[in-house]
Amino acid sequence: MALVGGVWLGAIYLGVDLHKVAYVALSESKLMDQVPESWRPEVPESEKGPSQTELAESVQNELVALRQEISSLSDSQSSDPNAAPAGDQSRSAAGTADESKRSAQQATLEYWNRLGKIVRNRAALQQEAEKSATADNAAKVATLKARIGRLSVNAIYAMPTKDVDAELVDFSRELADWYEGGAVLYEDAVQIWSGRSKGANNPQLVKEWQQANSQLENEGRLLQSRADAMRGALAQQFGVEFPPISKL
Repeated sequence: MALVGGVWLGAIYLGVDLHKVAYVALSESKLMDQVPESWRPEVPESEKGPSQTELAESVQNELVALRQEISSLSDSQSSDPNAAPAGDQSRSAAGTADESKRSAQQATLEYWNRLGKIVRNRAALQQEAEKSATADNAAKVATLKARIGRLSVNAIYAMPTKDVDAELVDFSRELADWYEGGAVLYEDAVQIWSGRSKGANNPQLVKEWQQANSQLENEGRLLQSRADAMRGALAQQFGVEFPPISKL
Protein backbone atom coordinates (compact mmCIF):
# COMPACT_ATOMS: atom_id res chain seq x y z
CA MET A 1 0.00 0.00 0.00
CA ALA A 2 2.85 2.37 0.86
CA LEU A 3 4.57 1.60 -2.45
CA VAL A 4 1.50 2.19 -4.60
CA GLY A 5 0.49 5.26 -2.59
CA GLY A 6 3.95 6.78 -2.87
CA VAL A 7 4.04 6.34 -6.65
CA TRP A 8 0.50 7.72 -6.92
CA LEU A 9 1.14 10.87 -4.84
CA GLY A 10 4.50 11.46 -6.48
CA ALA A 11 2.94 11.35 -9.92
CA ILE A 12 0.23 13.84 -8.93
CA TYR A 13 2.81 16.18 -7.39
CA LEU A 14 5.02 16.13 -10.50
CA GLY A 15 2.07 16.55 -12.85
CA VAL A 16 2.99 13.59 -15.07
CA ASP A 17 0.98 10.76 -16.60
CA LEU A 18 -0.25 9.04 -13.44
CA HIS A 19 -1.16 5.78 -15.14
CA LYS A 20 2.08 5.42 -17.07
CA VAL A 21 4.43 6.45 -14.26
CA ALA A 22 2.80 3.99 -11.86
CA TYR A 23 3.20 1.14 -14.30
CA VAL A 24 6.78 1.98 -15.33
CA ALA A 25 7.98 2.61 -11.77
CA LEU A 26 6.62 -0.68 -10.51
CA SER A 27 7.81 -2.67 -13.53
CA GLU A 28 11.34 -1.33 -13.60
CA SER A 29 11.75 -1.75 -9.86
CA LYS A 30 10.72 -5.41 -10.32
CA LEU A 31 8.13 -5.00 -7.56
CA MET A 32 5.07 -5.43 -9.76
CA ASP A 33 4.78 -9.08 -8.70
CA GLN A 34 4.54 -8.00 -5.06
CA VAL A 35 1.51 -5.80 -5.71
CA PRO A 36 -1.87 -7.62 -5.50
CA GLU A 37 -3.11 -8.35 -9.01
CA SER A 38 -6.34 -6.41 -8.51
CA TRP A 39 -4.31 -3.31 -7.56
CA ARG A 40 -1.86 -3.40 -10.45
CA PRO A 41 -2.16 -0.56 -12.98
CA GLU A 42 -3.15 -1.64 -16.46
CA VAL A 43 -0.39 -1.70 -19.05
CA PRO A 44 -0.43 1.70 -20.79
CA GLU A 45 -0.71 1.68 -24.57
CA SER A 46 2.78 3.21 -24.90
CA GLU A 47 4.29 0.26 -22.99
CA LYS A 48 2.52 -2.49 -24.91
CA GLY A 49 4.57 -4.40 -27.47
CA PRO A 50 3.17 -6.62 -30.20
CA SER A 51 1.71 -9.91 -29.06
CA GLN A 52 3.30 -13.16 -30.24
CA THR A 53 0.39 -13.63 -32.66
CA GLU A 54 0.86 -10.13 -34.11
CA LEU A 55 4.62 -10.67 -34.32
CA ALA A 56 4.16 -14.00 -36.11
CA GLU A 57 1.78 -12.38 -38.62
CA SER A 58 4.26 -9.58 -39.19
CA VAL A 59 7.03 -12.13 -39.79
CA GLN A 60 4.93 -13.97 -42.37
CA ASN A 61 4.07 -10.75 -44.24
CA GLU A 62 7.71 -9.63 -44.25
CA LEU A 63 8.84 -13.06 -45.47
CA VAL A 64 6.48 -12.84 -48.45
CA ALA A 65 7.64 -9.30 -49.23
CA LEU A 66 11.31 -10.26 -49.04
CA ARG A 67 10.86 -13.24 -51.34
CA GLN A 68 9.08 -11.04 -53.87
CA GLU A 69 11.83 -8.41 -53.77
CA ILE A 70 14.62 -11.00 -54.08
CA SER A 71 12.74 -12.59 -56.97
CA SER A 72 12.46 -9.21 -58.70
CA LEU A 73 16.21 -8.73 -58.29
CA SER A 74 16.84 -12.10 -59.92
CA ASP A 75 14.47 -11.25 -62.76
CA SER A 76 16.16 -7.91 -63.40
CA GLN A 77 19.57 -9.55 -63.31
CA SER A 78 18.56 -12.07 -65.96
CA SER A 79 17.34 -9.30 -68.24
CA ASP A 80 20.21 -6.99 -67.35
CA PRO A 81 23.73 -8.42 -67.12
CA ASN A 82 24.12 -6.37 -63.87
CA ALA A 83 -2.47 -28.56 -25.20
CA ALA A 84 -2.42 -31.62 -22.63
CA PRO A 85 -5.43 -33.70 -21.32
CA ALA A 86 -6.44 -33.47 -17.64
CA GLY A 87 -5.30 -36.36 -15.46
CA ASP A 88 -6.90 -38.31 -12.64
CA GLN A 89 -6.84 -36.33 -9.40
CA SER A 90 -5.64 -39.47 -7.61
CA ARG A 91 -2.47 -39.72 -9.66
CA SER A 92 0.79 -39.79 -7.75
CA ALA A 93 3.35 -37.02 -7.47
CA ALA A 94 5.67 -39.14 -9.61
CA GLY A 95 3.04 -39.28 -12.35
CA THR A 96 2.68 -35.50 -12.24
CA ALA A 97 6.44 -35.10 -12.52
CA ASP A 98 6.54 -37.45 -15.51
CA GLU A 99 3.78 -35.52 -17.24
CA SER A 100 5.63 -32.24 -16.58
CA LYS A 101 8.80 -33.72 -18.05
CA ARG A 102 6.95 -34.95 -21.14
CA SER A 103 5.41 -31.51 -21.60
CA ALA A 104 8.85 -29.87 -21.31
CA GLN A 105 10.30 -32.42 -23.72
CA GLN A 106 7.64 -31.77 -26.35
CA ALA A 107 7.75 -27.97 -25.97
CA THR A 108 11.55 -27.88 -26.08
CA LEU A 109 11.78 -30.16 -29.13
CA GLU A 110 9.16 -28.12 -31.00
CA TYR A 111 10.97 -24.88 -30.10
CA TRP A 112 14.29 -26.36 -31.26
CA ASN A 113 12.77 -27.46 -34.57
CA ARG A 114 11.21 -24.06 -35.15
CA LEU A 115 14.51 -22.38 -34.35
CA GLY A 116 16.23 -24.64 -36.88
CA LYS A 117 13.66 -23.66 -39.50
CA ILE A 118 14.29 -19.96 -38.82
CA VAL A 119 18.04 -20.51 -39.22
CA ARG A 120 17.56 -22.41 -42.50
CA ASN A 121 15.13 -19.84 -43.90
CA ARG A 122 17.54 -17.02 -43.11
CA ALA A 123 20.46 -18.84 -44.75
CA ALA A 124 18.37 -19.58 -47.86
CA LEU A 125 17.13 -15.99 -48.18
CA GLN A 126 20.64 -14.60 -47.69
CA GLN A 127 21.98 -16.95 -50.37
CA GLU A 128 19.23 -15.98 -52.82
CA ALA A 129 19.94 -12.29 -52.23
CA GLU A 130 23.68 -12.78 -52.73
CA LYS A 131 23.11 -14.63 -56.01
CA SER A 132 21.29 -11.56 -57.30
CA ALA A 133 24.03 -9.14 -56.27
CA THR A 134 25.82 -6.98 -58.83
CA ALA A 135 28.06 -3.93 -58.59
CA ASP A 136 25.05 -1.73 -59.30
CA ASN A 137 22.64 -3.17 -56.74
CA ALA A 138 25.05 -3.90 -53.85
CA ALA A 139 23.36 -1.35 -51.58
CA LYS A 140 19.91 -2.79 -52.28
CA VAL A 141 21.13 -6.33 -51.59
CA ALA A 142 22.64 -5.14 -48.29
CA THR A 143 19.30 -3.55 -47.39
CA LEU A 144 17.53 -6.83 -48.10
CA LYS A 145 20.03 -8.75 -45.97
CA ALA A 146 19.46 -6.33 -43.08
CA ARG A 147 15.71 -6.94 -43.38
CA ILE A 148 16.30 -10.70 -43.48
CA GLY A 149 18.23 -10.43 -40.23
CA ARG A 150 15.45 -8.46 -38.53
CA LEU A 151 12.87 -10.89 -39.87
CA SER A 152 14.79 -13.69 -38.16
CA VAL A 153 14.91 -11.71 -34.90
CA ASN A 154 11.13 -11.21 -34.93
CA ALA A 155 10.55 -14.85 -35.85
CA ILE A 156 12.54 -15.96 -32.80
CA TYR A 157 10.62 -13.68 -30.45
CA ALA A 158 7.31 -14.82 -31.95
CA MET A 159 7.86 -18.41 -30.80
CA PRO A 160 5.97 -19.46 -27.63
CA THR A 161 8.29 -20.33 -24.74
CA LYS A 162 5.90 -22.08 -22.32
CA ASP A 163 7.57 -25.18 -20.82
CA VAL A 164 10.63 -24.71 -23.05
CA ASP A 165 14.06 -25.38 -21.50
CA ALA A 166 15.30 -22.04 -20.11
CA GLU A 167 18.84 -22.45 -21.44
CA LEU A 168 17.51 -22.99 -24.95
CA VAL A 169 15.40 -19.84 -24.73
CA ASP A 170 18.46 -17.90 -23.53
CA PHE A 171 20.48 -19.27 -26.46
CA SER A 172 17.79 -18.25 -28.94
CA ARG A 173 17.85 -14.71 -27.53
CA GLU A 174 21.63 -14.58 -28.00
CA LEU A 175 21.14 -15.76 -31.58
CA ALA A 176 18.54 -13.03 -32.08
CA ASP A 177 21.03 -10.44 -30.77
CA TRP A 178 23.60 -11.75 -33.25
CA TYR A 179 21.12 -11.47 -36.11
CA GLU A 180 20.33 -7.91 -35.00
CA GLY A 181 24.06 -7.12 -35.01
CA GLY A 182 24.28 -8.41 -38.57
CA ALA A 183 21.32 -6.27 -39.61
CA VAL A 184 23.00 -3.16 -38.19
CA LEU A 185 26.23 -4.06 -39.98
CA TYR A 186 24.47 -4.38 -43.33
CA GLU A 187 22.75 -1.05 -42.74
CA ASP A 188 26.21 0.46 -42.22
CA ALA A 189 27.25 -1.11 -45.52
CA VAL A 190 24.31 0.58 -47.25
CA GLN A 191 25.49 3.94 -45.94
CA ILE A 192 29.01 3.28 -47.24
CA TRP A 193 28.08 1.91 -50.65
CA SER A 194 25.32 4.39 -51.36
CA GLY A 195 27.56 7.33 -50.46
CA ARG A 196 25.23 8.73 -47.79
CA SER A 197 27.64 8.42 -44.85
CA LYS A 198 30.32 10.89 -43.86
CA GLY A 199 33.54 9.72 -45.47
CA ALA A 200 31.72 7.29 -47.77
CA ASN A 201 34.01 5.17 -49.95
CA ASN A 202 36.83 6.06 -47.57
CA PRO A 203 39.27 3.09 -47.51
CA GLN A 204 39.59 3.35 -43.73
CA LEU A 205 35.82 3.23 -43.31
CA VAL A 206 35.63 0.19 -45.57
CA LYS A 207 38.43 -1.48 -43.62
CA GLU A 208 36.64 -0.88 -40.31
CA TRP A 209 33.46 -2.39 -41.75
CA GLN A 210 35.37 -5.46 -42.93
CA GLN A 211 36.89 -5.89 -39.46
CA ALA A 212 33.45 -5.65 -37.87
CA ASN A 213 32.15 -8.20 -40.36
CA SER A 214 35.01 -10.58 -39.50
CA GLN A 215 34.18 -10.20 -35.82
CA LEU A 216 30.54 -11.00 -36.54
CA GLU A 217 31.57 -14.13 -38.44
CA ASN A 218 33.75 -15.24 -35.51
CA GLU A 219 30.81 -14.76 -33.15
CA GLY A 220 28.71 -16.85 -35.54
CA ARG A 221 31.21 -19.71 -35.34
CA LEU A 222 31.08 -19.58 -31.54
CA LEU A 223 27.28 -19.67 -31.63
CA GLN A 224 27.42 -22.64 -33.97
CA SER A 225 29.65 -24.48 -31.50
CA ARG A 226 27.22 -23.62 -28.70
CA ALA A 227 24.30 -24.88 -30.78
CA ASP A 228 26.07 -28.20 -31.35
CA ALA A 229 26.85 -28.55 -27.63
CA MET A 230 23.29 -27.61 -26.65
CA ARG A 231 21.88 -30.18 -29.05
CA GLY A 232 23.83 -32.93 -27.27
CA ALA A 233 22.88 -31.66 -23.82
CA LEU A 234 19.17 -31.50 -24.68
CA ALA A 235 19.23 -34.98 -26.21
CA GLN A 236 20.80 -36.33 -23.03
CA GLN A 237 18.40 -34.42 -20.79
CA PHE A 238 15.19 -35.48 -22.56
CA GLY A 239 16.26 -38.81 -24.06
CA VAL A 240 15.18 -37.96 -27.63
CA GLU A 241 17.07 -36.99 -30.76
CA PHE A 242 17.37 -33.28 -31.53
CA PRO A 243 18.19 -32.61 -35.21
CA PRO A 244 21.30 -30.52 -35.94
CA ILE A 245 21.04 -26.77 -36.50
CA SER A 246 23.65 -25.54 -38.94
CA LYS A 247 24.47 -22.55 -41.15
CA LEU A 248 23.99 -19.97 -38.43
